[in-house]
Amino acid sequence: MKVLHITPHLGGGVGRALSCLIRRAEAGGSVRHALLCLEQPEKRQAIDAIAAAGCPVTVAPTLAEAQAAIDEADIVQVELWNHPEIPRLLCALGPSAMRLLTWCHVSGLGGPRIPPGLSGTPAAIVFTSPCSLQGGFLRAAGQQVAVVSSASVDHMPALPEMMPRPVPDAMRIGYVGTLDFSKLHPDFVDFLAELPDESLPVHLYGDNTNQEALEAQCRALGRPGLLRFHGHVSDIAGELAKLDVLAYPLDPAHYGTAENALVEAMAMGVVPVVLDNPAERCIVSDGETGFVVRDKDGFRAALRRLLSDPEERAAMARRAAVTVRARYTARVMEEEMNAQYRMLLRQQRAPFDFHTVFGQTPGDWYLSFQPTGDPHIGAPATAEARKGSVHHFLAKFPDDPDLQGWADEALARRLVAASFARPKPARRAGMRVGARP
Repeated sequence: MKVLHITPHLGGGVGRALSCLIRRAEAGGSVRHALLCLEQPEKRQAIDAIAAAGCPVTVAPTLAEAQAAIDEADIVQVELWNHPEIPRLLCALGPSAMRLLTWCHVSGLGGPRIPPGLSGTPAAIVFTSPCSLQGGFLRAAGQQVAVVSSASVDHMPALPEMMPRPVPDAMRIGYVGTLDFSKLHPDFVDFLAELPDESLPVHLYGDNTNQEALEAQCRALGRPGLLRFHGHVSDIAGELAKLDVLAYPLDPAHYGTAENALVEAMAMGVVPVVLDNPAERCIVSDGETGFVVRDKDGFRAALRRLLSDPEERAAMARRAAVTVRARYTARVMEEEMNAQYRMLLRQQRAPFDFHTVFGQTPGDWYLSFQPTGDPHIGAPATAEARKGSVHHFLAKFPDDPDLQGWADEALARRLVAASFARPKPARRAGMRVGARP
């Protein structure tokens, strides 16, 4: 059986997931993989690992190369999220016969949505988190829908010895992951400002997107030393081993699913405090492997509890590590995905015209991913240059008049909002355990 993957790039979570899946398969098994990477890679770790395992990789394929690879494959697997290169290629193909599986790397519960045009097609829909099943809009009669997590912790080192810190009120807190405003909670800095002084600074790991904006928010709150930015680090496991708690307040409508950063932190015995969002709720068991909280009061209470009880913190850290190391492995991923391949292989190739899924123009393609099908101009993600924003699509398709109009309107709205913005009053210094809020 030959599976062809089509992915815009191999960065972040999708790169790690495909690397785990393909390297395990190429080491022995009945499934052989090939890969079309639609953009030149910014980081080569995943693509080099996949190629070294013996998997054929074509970067920036021509239309003819893509069509030939599709015709040769038993199954075509599209790594699906709101990246403009996906509809560009698929709509350029014209009607093509294939067995199609879409592995959805966004939840589809808010923005971006999973294009509703997929519903009712012969495609097999595979989600990366059970939270996507809450959407319900892809449950067409007879449509194959499943869940295979794209998270894996096989690459993490052996479980470290996790003991309470010798000083009960010393607790090192961090955040790992993207700092894009399409993912962070709008009050991200406010949540972290609830931390007691003895636990500061909060250590942030990941590309320093929006560092200046976040630092400005800290200064406006009178907490200029609240955050410490470490940027991208090569040894994230080593940094996680230094942390006690993962402070992970994400936007309630964020697009994430498998949450690799969260799972990796738990694997290293870092106790997570997360908001009661669909994806996080599927990973963290409240009171057992971390805390799932509803608001800032709950966030503050969970942190105080962890700070004041290092023995509970250590026990919870062990449970978190053991749980995710059993649940999120390349072996589990391969077994579950192979089961989907076997079911799909029983079907005949079916014709796909992807214009019926995404639309006719780049503006239509952008709208196919937007909640309720509107330009979604007011969302935080519209400020991003990437992440499937209108600016991302416009950069790829600069001659599309709809994209240009929506981008101009998004910019105008941000300028108006900025003109009315007022800094928040400075917060008093030093909240400590036992102090009145």
